[in-house]
Amino acid sequence: MNSNQNLKLLCLHGHPGSSEAMRVFVQHFQGCGVKAIAPDLRGYGKFKTQSSFTMMDHIEDLGDLLANDPDCESTDYLILGWSLGGILAIELALKAIASQHAKSAISNPEISRQLPKIVGLVLIATAAKPRSNLPPILWWEYVNLLIAVGLHRVVSKLSPQQNWHINWFGKRSLIKYLIQQHTKFAYDQISTVGARAYLQTSRYAHQALWQAIKQGYDRNLDLEKIKIPCLVIAAEQDRHITSASTAETAKLLPNSEFICYPDAAHLLPWEIGDRLLTDIDSWCDRHIKQPKR
Repeated sequence: MNSNQNLKLLCLHGHPGSSEAMRVFVQHFQGCGVKAIAPDLRGYGKFKTQSSFTMMDHIEDLGDLLANDPDCESTDYLILGWSLGGILAIELALKAIASQHAKSAISNPEISRQLPKIVGLVLIATAAKPRSNLPPILWWEYVNLLIAVGLHRVVSKLSPQQNWHINWFGKRSLIKYLIQQHTKFAYDQISTVGARAYLQTSRYAHQALWQAIKQGYDRNLDLEKIKIPCLVIAAEQDRHITSASTAETAKLLPNSEFICYPDAAHLLPWEIGDRLLTDIDSWCDRHIKQPKR
């Protein structure tokens, strides 16, 4: 990816998740000379809260984060969102559009500082109208998940080449719905970053997501407003947010490119990370240009 000194990447994690889960993207882009940040959303990771909130509070938090960036007037933002993070990326883009329209209608310099310029979206395993085909999880699949994660933390240190615990427990657990390629790296991430993210996700975050699902989140009709370049990425075996709903989002976005990986599921950044990053770099080189200042 070509270096762009005016570009900053904002990485938004999913549920359950944390800023640490986005490290694969942050480290890669920083290595390419692009500034990258990955905040913890409210109720996740180190962003503690003692009261209930709604999904739209995440948008307010992120809007404040971007507006308070001292370099916001000279910075172009590329927003990368994974799962829930992709939904929030869409919401931020729509908020930026609404702010720009308000600025045009009312000559108020304060409005122009609400959000910096967003030049592109990378939407991973997400949808503007998310749908799931995850089957009911059996009790023994949860048990096997705990056994697989616990054993991996031990086996990976004592015998790094061994994978019997993956074959016996991992592939017979909830993990089979999260990944398709049962690699050591994927299990490394699930047993460390994933486990911590789950434990650090507050009950208020669970409640906020459940409430949004219950209300039936649907932004399909608003996608035509988002004219900036968008890369929409799906995993064919994703059971949490189906590839069909992700493809629908890509079709409704006016300026989008769609990629669907046949050999991956919802945690695709942890199972085909190198391939994913290569395709993102290629798209950025073609669509996220060095701005004229």
